[in-house]
Amino acid sequence: MRVLALHGLPTSPRLFERLELPAAWSLDAPPVPGLGEDGTPSDWSLAGCVQSLRARAEHADILVGHDLGGVLAAMLAQPGQAVVLSGTALGAYWLPINATALPILERYFYRRHAGKRFLSRGCLPEHAPGLLEAFGEHGPDWADRMRRIAWAMRPPLFTAVRLRACGVRLAWGRQDPWYPGWVARTLERTTGGRLTWLESGHFAPWEDPAGFAAVVTGQALVD
Repeated sequence: MRVLALHGLPTSPRLFERLELPAAWSLDAPPVPGLGEDGTPSDWSLAGCVQSLRARAEHADILVGHDLGGVLAAMLAQPGQAVVLSGTALGAYWLPINATALPILERYFYRRHAGKRFLSRGCLPEHAPGLLEAFGEHGPDWADRMRRIAWAMRPPLFTAVRLRACGVRLAWGRQDPWYPGWVARTLERTTGGRLTWLESGHFAPWEDPAGFAAVVTGQALVD
């Protein structure tokens, strides 16, 4: 089985490095365009990312997406493809994320913390040091890049409903403060997906890699 795993903001492909999948499976976890060392173009968009990732997605049996990567996975998915979503949203929930890029708010959300507060407050306490070490530094222009991406986060309408033609599984941190349980339940209802709760915060692939891998391979119990 071929798995394409897409990370979100402010993480990197390392988000999936703890996953242990069956020996015959392959895991492709590329940098999401605009989030890697190559920088973020001024015209960054979800549509542009989808175009860049399309060829990889076409060869995957399972698409995995976390946070922003979940939106991309949903946009890339084709009927019959399996999709695993975690800590993401596919609708109006992104409107307050857009608002954080407004001048009155962006100084607090981006310039002051540059994603570090999102990391440290979004996980179980024991995982904060490791997450900050792995994802806390992205270069001096990272705050501006995050703001630019947040402003462009406008998923297409009816993306969640379109996923009903796919096999959707939801792997959700039971203690995710950023995308709480009602967001997971909304996705469960709109996509027709199967929801599994994991003992983690927002960063389930990193915090509970065994539980997350069980969802990817279809071995997890559904709550």
